Amino acid sequence: MIWDWADPYKAEISGPMDKVIADYKAENPDVELKIEKITNDSLRTKLLAAVSADNLPDVAFLDGQWLAEFQATGMLADLSSYTNGWDGSSDFPEKVWDSVVFDGKVYGIPGDGDVRTLLYRKDLLEKTGLQPPKTWSDLVTAAKALMEAGKSEGIQYGFALNGGDSEHTSMRSLPWIWALGGDFVDDSGKPTLNSAPVVQTVQFMSDLVAKEKVAPPDSYMKTKKEVASSIISGQAAMAIVGSWEWRSDANFLGQSNLTDKLGSAAIPVPDGASADSPATAVGYGTWVVFDNSQNKDAAWKWIEKVTSPEHEIEIFKNGTGNMPMRLSAYQDEVFTSDPIFQSFVDIMPYARPRAKTDKYEVISKAYREAVQQVLGGQLSPQEALDNAQKKIPQ
Repeated sequence: MIWDWADPYKAEISGPMDKVIADYKAENPDVELKIEKITNDSLRTKLLAAVSADNLPDVAFLDGQWLAEFQATGMLADLSSYTNGWDGSSDFPEKVWDSVVFDGKVYGIPGDGDVRTLLYRKDLLEKTGLQPPKTWSDLVTAAKALMEAGKSEGIQYGFALNGGDSEHTSMRSLPWIWALGGDFVDDSGKPTLNSAPVVQTVQFMSDLVAKEKVAPPDSYMKTKKEVASSIISGQAAMAIVGSWEWRSDANFLGQSNLTDKLGSAAIPVPDGASADSPATAVGYGTWVVFDNSQNKDAAWKWIEKVTSPEHEIEIFKNGTGNMPMRLSAYQDEVFTSDPIFQSFVDIMPYARPRAKTDKYEVISKAYREAVQQVLGGQLSPQEALDNAQKKIPQ
């Protein structure tokens, strides 16, 4: 039994997934394959409830940031006996593979996912004579220049800022925190929401709105949907967006009014950080096997099949546009022949997953609430983040 997501994203990859299912059944005729689809919002709750009821599936597709929480329960199988000597274990970005390893043991295999880059109006940037911004100062300069260059066609803001209560607010600002040497937790797992790198990042976000006035005053309400809409409608000229949004969801490449007008570049880094080592947050699902499964060998064969480079290439080509986590997949011409897709590949060596902590959900929620308070003008970054730090169980 496999528990998989039932979100719209999964419907979009139904073609590639149907092929994997058919191939698996043909290669394993003695295995009865059952897949139950559950919405992503409900899956975590249902899995945690299934622990006490002793009613777990053999395999599940977890949201990546849940892995530490589930590993801490002891319910996940150690997959090291399968991954030892497996070629795939060296075919992932280093930090992505590290995220599934706990005390030297492997508890999951990353599936397809996404990275984040800076989307910008290439046509307007060419008018300004500027290059894609590499630093925070460059970003502000470019945003102001783009507002001027695009004024006649309705550009109101140089940068659309994701500051609302969604995980995308965390994912799109974490690269700045990392570039400053910080994270949501320290090496011991202690929350660090009021540390200098986090405060400095939120201050910069606030400055984009209140001081530089290059981002909308209602940024504290904006999730990825509103950010994407501001690009598509021509209200904003730049934004940090997810790789999947170019071909599904927002479907930037499918907008006739933006044809040949968009570019993609690495997320600008804080002043003083190395622009040669940009950071990006990588998101992905993780395939896991449960420790009480009586079908671990069959489960592993499924995971091998569904995380293969061939399948992940098909997902990108014929599904959502989600990025492969298998590095060998990037040799396919679908990536090498397109400058936007190539920008995703170029950033992948710097891709970094979210903190490996079983407190991630509550930490991220507290951070997002602090960001909203700051962007809404209620509290200073230090005050809001001091309060956020106090919300986290120690």
